[in-house]
Amino acid sequence: MNTVIRLGEPDDKTLRQKTFRKQFADNLNAALDRRGAIPSGYGRVIGVAELFGVSQNTAANWLKGEGVPELFRLPEIAETLNTTVEQLVVGDRGTGAHVIDEHYTVIDVHGADDDESHALYTLPETLRELGLPNGIRMMQVFSDDMDPYVRSGDVVVYDPRINRIHASGVFILNIRDTLFVRRVQCGIRGDIRLICDNNRFDDELLSEADFDAGQPDDKRIDVVGCVMARILIGR
Repeated sequence: MNTVIRLGEPDDKTLRQKTFRKQFADNLNAALDRRGAIPSGYGRVIGVAELFGVSQNTAANWLKGEGVPELFRLPEIAETLNTTVEQLVVGDRGTGAHVIDEHYTVIDVHGADDDESHALYTLPETLRELGLPNGIRMMQVFSDDMDPYVRSGDVVVYDPRINRIHASGVFILNIRDTLFVRRVQCGIRGDIRLICDNNRFDDELLSEADFDAGQPDDKRIDVVGCVMARILIGR
């Protein structure tokens, strides 16, 4: 049976949060059932607490729908349970999906090739509390060229509305259909240095012409977005 979130009641926000917690608990228990290694009941509370390194009270809250994990934990939980963040949050669309209304913010989460992605649903007030704008995207990193800033498995949160380099910072760049995280340093003479935080990799010195739309596709570098935050998995 689908869970439908309706708006317009005085306790609108409380109802949405309660429904969100309940559907997460249902999806988490379903993922644990598919995994088959953790029994239901009190033993499941102990198993979840040990599996994810949390207290038994926290694990019980997740399983009963009285609490949800922090945002940064979701990719780790999904990977451990051999599922996706989307399934944990909204369920399996093919077998009774939960309906999320338009008042939830949808965050696209993808990898470095940008071919496969899934959706992460959160409340707008969560983004406001974190100081993040609407419209952000997330990319999981699968290389160590920016270690220790981000390592393989970490996630960067970026603003895709920033598609030009006006100042130094950390950016997502598209080079021949592959996405890279690079620290960008702007020189006073207009040169642009791409820096890998891992000193095993060399810096690259570019010019504004390398980012020009008139460049051939195999030579042009596109700015996909500016990194606003990091999710460090397991650290």
